[in-house]
Amino acid sequence: MTGSKRFATMLAVLTSALPLAAAAEDAALPPGTFLIPGTDTTLNVYGFAEIDTTYDLDGRTSDINNFDWASFVAVQPFDNLATAEPMKRQVFITGRASRLGIMSNTPTPLGALTVRLEADFVAPNPFQGELATNSTAFRLRHAYGQLGGLLIGQTWSTFFDGESTPDTVDFNPAAALALMRQPMARYTFTFSPEASLALAIENPQSLTFSSDYDAVPDFIGAFRYGGKWGHVSARAVTHEFRNTEHTKRAYGVGLSGSLKFANETLVAAVQGGDGIGRYMFNSLLQGAFDTGDQIELWRSYAYHIGLTHAWSPVLRSNVIWTQTFFAENDRLETAQRAFSEGSGTTDFIPNKRIDQLFVNTFWKFTKNTEVGLEYTYGKRTTFGPEKGTMHRVNALFRFSLY
Repeated sequence: MTGSKRFATMLAVLTSALPLAAAAEDAALPPGTFLIPGTDTTLNVYGFAEIDTTYDLDGRTSDINNFDWASFVAVQPFDNLATAEPMKRQVFITGRASRLGIMSNTPTPLGALTVRLEADFVAPNPFQGELATNSTAFRLRHAYGQLGGLLIGQTWSTFFDGESTPDTVDFNPAAALALMRQPMARYTFTFSPEASLALAIENPQSLTFSSDYDAVPDFIGAFRYGGKWGHVSARAVTHEFRNTEHTKRAYGVGLSGSLKFANETLVAAVQGGDGIGRYMFNSLLQGAFDTGDQIELWRSYAYHIGLTHAWSPVLRSNVIWTQTFFAENDRLETAQRAFSEGSGTTDFIPNKRIDQLFVNTFWKFTKNTEVGLEYTYGKRTTFGPEKGTMHRVNALFRFSLY
């Protein structure tokens, strides 16, 4: 064999091996991830198309063009007032929970830089709603960069423990959670594979039903310890309620965790505080109120417990129970009730207690496709004679990109 023939043979062998090498490199990447040509950055594209259906046997909030197509029992219409008889047996179908996200990973001299952008369509949208094309507005969920332990951008609040979040068909979760994504600067100290401490400053947001404004960020710390068995999380937050006349500092604490055994997963959480407000889902509108001479804080706490049973790799069921309690405060209740009634709405009438139950089943009946069916019970009780009851059936159809 001549030299030129040997060279041609070697070139053919090397050329034929290149696709195999590229295929082997791609095979080592997670599903949906690829190397951007000409760079050392990998990109992951993810998301799903989702249709949610709700059927309310009792009354529901009429504000379906906002976020309230999902369960928010804190503003459930009252069912025991003759002047406020709720409309019953209502159905609503939406695709606004559909989601699209991208995540990149780039090696740098300081470590891997992760960038994430994610959005869905759950934004307030009265324009061209059900009367026309069922348009929905794109809504930012996550937008951040992370380098080592430092994260800057918008994502789940540091006070949120996603690992203890019960698995619901309902778009909204159980009450004892900080259902909130917001801009922040956070640093996580990792002491071992099991233990970490996150400290963060996050975007503030006062709600005193007055001339609210914000001057100081919220401060949050969260400790996590976990392993294959599950995890434990302890958290604390301090934040400020402020308007042009008064200021009051509030706080909240939380303890949550998960436990995995056999085919079961148990999740639980308890949290509360003075003026915990938006850092606990059902106290979103009941954190503080300006009574005229000062800002007063609602003292509240909530808990949830959820059990997941995996019948098979493609079939699982959940039972979740959650309650929220508010301490009695006659002065505060009178002032906020008067404001709500003067505004012509029952949404801000203070609650004394909120109960909620979820029972559901998820079935992944084929590749990339999952359905869920759920019954939800909820009850809102005020310090007065009012109560509002929810009986709802939720269903979802989710089609993942891959």
